[in-house]
Amino acid sequence: MIRGGEMKRTGLGLLLSIIFICIFCSGSQAIVLDFYDNVACPPGFYGLAYYNFYDAPKLKDDSGENVKTATGDDFDMTMHVLSLRPVVYWKGLNTLWAFNAVIPFGQMEARNLTTGEKERSTGMGDVLIGPAVFLFQHEKSMTFLSFWEFVSVPTGDYSRTRAIEGGPNLGYKYWYLQHQLAFATSFAEKSKVSYDMNVNYFQKFSTSDLKPGDSMEFEGILGYGITDSIRVGAYARYWFDLQGSTNYDVDADKVKIFGAGPSIAYSKEKWGLNLRYIYDFEAENTTKGSQVWLRFNYSF
Repeated sequence: MIRGGEMKRTGLGLLLSIIFICIFCSGSQAIVLDFYDNVACPPGFYGLAYYNFYDAPKLKDDSGENVKTATGDDFDMTMHVLSLRPVVYWKGLNTLWAFNAVIPFGQMEARNLTTGEKERSTGMGDVLIGPAVFLFQHEKSMTFLSFWEFVSVPTGDYSRTRAIEGGPNLGYKYWYLQHQLAFATSFAEKSKVSYDMNVNYFQKFSTSDLKPGDSMEFEGILGYGITDSIRVGAYARYWFDLQGSTNYDVDADKVKIFGAGPSIAYSKEKWGLNLRYIYDFEAENTTKGSQVWLRFNYSF
């Protein structure tokens, strides 16, 4: 459990329990799920760019109570991240395959849990790369099932001193695999309704100092086409740790997050734009706040 009165002794454990604090490690997550994300694309090259703003003033313990810094301040975390995602699709062995990478850059600012001073982590985040294979396709109902494998490479800005003192870090400093089962359907031919869902399992690998627990995430988005170009809907995600973590010999309890919010998309033949708002309705042993996602995609 996170206890405000133990801040000086457990400031590191508090920060390292914040599994969601690095946005590129969550959610489809490689990247947040949007309308038709899991639909099979024609072979070719696609480029996507994501902007994410996350405002999380509060840090919550496992009972949902606010946790303060040693100086009595809120955690006050804000984050701006721009992620580039090239994706290529191709046919082979009568099967559709894909390969993609997620390359994030950004800035995270938060109070140091030990000193109460504002600190920043700026630069590159952890890069994700990996292949995908489409296991099932039914074009008339727009029903697809695919498996995506992401490898997270610890390229992100990270300071051991900031970690020990309870300051912000964009990167994790450890490797992990994200195994993702992705599903999409429109239920029937020419339907205006769409549904996309991801099941994510995060398998994390320990270092000499960091022993993170594995995590699961379920996310889905339900959409309705107002016109051929405009689609609106609602998104929800539920993240939970399967085990606690031990980092620099400090134990951290399991993280749990439930977030949801509205989404709108405008798309044309070669490009599209998506806007999303997500509010954290439930948060345990992590930050609680809200975030905005803006995505642009282009088909080359």
